[in-house]
Amino acid sequence: MTEDNPAWYQTWFDTPYYHILYQDRDIAEATLFLQNLLAYLKLEQHQSILDVACGKGRHAIHLASQGFQVTGTDLSPNSISFAQEEAKSKALDAKFYVHDMRMPAQEQATVVLNLFTSIGYFEDKNDNQKAIQAFYDSTAAGGYVVIDFLHTPRVKKGLVADEVVIKGGIQFTLKRTFQAGWIQKNISFIDNGVTYAFQERVAALGLIDFKQMFEAVGFSVQDLFGDYNLNPFEVETAERLILIGRK
Repeated sequence: MTEDNPAWYQTWFDTPYYHILYQDRDIAEATLFLQNLLAYLKLEQHQSILDVACGKGRHAIHLASQGFQVTGTDLSPNSISFAQEEAKSKALDAKFYVHDMRMPAQEQATVVLNLFTSIGYFEDKNDNQKAIQAFYDSTAAGGYVVIDFLHTPRVKKGLVADEVVIKGGIQFTLKRTFQAGWIQKNISFIDNGVTYAFQERVAALGLIDFKQMFEAVGFSVQDLFGDYNLNPFEVETAERLILIGRK
């Protein structure tokens, strides 16, 4: 990964096409998940939350509107700029800045969030460990980390190899594969006569991987959940892998 040859997530997430393709994500489900998390963690409004890989800040802004001290970080300059403007338009005191999750945040928070499969992108698996270390360093003593990741067995079982979807007047061709420990999606489309091709590539991390990374930095696993309603994690039935770690 260099400036001349950036990683897939540096380019794809910073394009408008990423947001067009995923414009119909279930916001109500995500909001319910956040409300369930807040109830579980029993946070008080003055406490601080760090949303790592916050994207356009939709969820961070929702949390800020409820009185929490919220900071959002993301590698995408365009997404951070959007989040800053959105917070300003709503007169919310939320802070957003461009940041690499492998580095500790500027300030520690009571809760560090990494939601909706926002880790596991790095070609070097040691970089995932660096990210977990940065989460630990960014968490206040006694605080929590929440990681919401895909559940690999479920993804493998339900993998749709080929799909064509139309979003925003653009026809996206999606090709999905699972190979050599990676879940990969190739995305191609034509817009205004120009052909584009992007890729999403996520390591097929599992519970053992996260437990090992947590243990290496000092996080203890406090709880495991298998869906956004916070039902207990069961390998056979889980929709997600949601880990609650404590510092």
